[in-house]
Amino acid sequence: MSITLKAQPLTAAAIAPYVTLLGSDDGKARVIPEVMDKDDVAGAHAFTVLCPQPVTGAISITALERHPHSTQSFVPLKAGRWLVLVAPTAADGSPDLSGAKAFLAGPEDAICIGQDVWHAGLTVLDQPAQFGMIMWKAESEEDGILFRLDAPISVEI
Repeated sequence: MSITLKAQPLTAAAIAPYVTLLGSDDGKARVIPEVMDKDDVAGAHAFTVLCPQPVTGAISITALERHPHSTQSFVPLKAGRWLVLVAPTAADGSPDLSGAKAFLAGPEDAICIGQDVWHAGLTVLDQPAQFGMIMWKAESEEDGILFRLDAPISVEI
């Protein structure tokens, strides 16, 4: 069964409870503890600069991932528009694709994906990009779980 999602504008209300938007609405410093959330597993926090290339043609998501031991934050350093796709967890632990949602983010949007939330990999649309990625890198083989979809999710912008 193929699924097509229409990307919605990225707002805090629309993407909750899966993602926290990183920023300050009142121009004052804001502590966001979710960025450093982790389980009690051995590992270390890591900051990685990712350099994704833009999608050409139709947007087709073939896999989702989750991180059971950590949140994962993405902070655009140099970016145009980019995609955030999340899904709830089904009773069997797989992604519940009937609840999947896609959001269109811009260069000013930084996010923290919640611990154990199914999400698509970083997908940029307009130009080569650079993102700072912050997460707990657990010393566990279950640090990142990848789920290959039986049929891709198409996303319309």
